[in-house]
Amino acid sequence: MSTVGGTRSTFGVQSRGQWRSSPVYGFGSGTRDQQDKVFVSHEHSKLVGNPCSPGPAVYTKQAAVGPQTDGSKASAPVWAFGTAGRWTGNSKDSAPGPGQYDATRGVGTQVSSAKTSAPIYGFGSSTRAHVEKVFVTEEHNKALFGINSPGPATYAHKGAVGPQTLSNNGSQPGWVMGKAERFSYDHVKRAAAAPGPGAYAMTPAVGQQYSSTKPSTPRFGFGTSDRDMAAKVYISSEHEKSSGGRDVPGPGTYPVKQMTGSQNASSKQHTSAAWGFGTSERFSTKKGYSSAPGPGQYIV
Repeated sequence: MSTVGGTRSTFGVQSRGQWRSSPVYGFGSGTRDQQDKVFVSHEHSKLVGNPCSPGPAVYTKQAAVGPQTDGSKASAPVWAFGTAGRWTGNSKDSAPGPGQYDATRGVGTQVSSAKTSAPIYGFGSSTRAHVEKVFVTEEHNKALFGINSPGPATYAHKGAVGPQTLSNNGSQPGWVMGKAERFSYDHVKRAAAAPGPGAYAMTPAVGQQYSSTKPSTPRFGFGTSDRDMAAKVYISSEHEKSSGGRDVPGPGTYPVKQMTGSQNASSKQHTSAAWGFGTSERFSTKKGYSSAPGPGQYIV
């Protein structure tokens, strides 16, 4: 038995007694004649037909349409297009064509008594004077009330604005644009001599005001004192508490010692454990690794 890659195959015959050999299957080489001689059971023999019967191609296939040669089969009827001429040999030769008859109109007076003449409607020719003489109902007469009254254009339309000729209509007041000159009266001559909008000098509203009637608004700016002068200012005891710690050293004054590795400067700090990569050789002879087999030494 051959080995593949240092391992024994698990297929085929196994040489070791503790391993079971798996069955081996293949394609048979027997023929159909040998198969016919094999007996399985009586039920299986009933399913096998007569091997001496003719095949499907032995029988002659006959058409199902047309005359049947077998007397047990009825011949189906056969239809075809006729070859005789149209309207030949009979009284239909004198029949008129489609355009020989006169088609009578279906609207209006019918000449034939077998056809009823349909009513004809048109527009009436009577005038409105004839319509006034027709009586329908009392309700209809009420709708004609005021038919003899004058039309809307009969009355002369008087203007609603301006003087009214009828005493029943009150005249509305009318206003017009005046034609008199501006500032032409004696009591407004003083207004005519008044200065215009640009005659007065506009004083600034921001900054120091020179007029005693206008107060000067306060002006604010940035201070020029330094921090030493601000430190001497006393406001209150509560404000003094907020300036506590002003003379303490800054955050960069104290040296920050390392937290990793050996802590030699202070005995109060515990030195943490440190790990590193080993420098010894792998499979060193000092530890007895030289006789250990590699991964490919075992045969599975």
